[in-house]
Amino acid sequence: MTAEPQLRLRLSLIDGPELRCPHCGDWWPISTEFWRLNKWHMCRSCERERARLYARMKGQDPDFRSYKAAASRHYRIYLRKNAPQYLPAYERERRAQRREYQRMRRKLLRGDAA
Repeated sequence: MTAEPQLRLRLSLIDGPELRCPHCGDWWPISTEFWRLNKWHMCRSCERERARLYARMKGQDPDFRSYKAAASRHYRIYLRKNAPQYLPAYERERRAQRREYQRMRRKLLRGDAA
């Protein structure tokens, strides 16, 4: 017995053609408001939810933070061995990123976020 393929496209008399998101199961009109034109595998609300969960995990999960730190360490080692001319630019960019994160964090803690 084979599984029936799920229908992803339907025609609504009000909104016109609609696509079903495979993640949330909701039907959304085919427009740039609900779908990215180059990514039809997930609706925008699921993309936002995924980005929110990723950001939350990135800040709180110690395993994730240690994995990212190790990846950054390995990349610096790779640059040192194979492309030392790019290492100063990489370090400058990382320092600028850290300064920006600290600035944004101070702004949020002060309550100036707008």
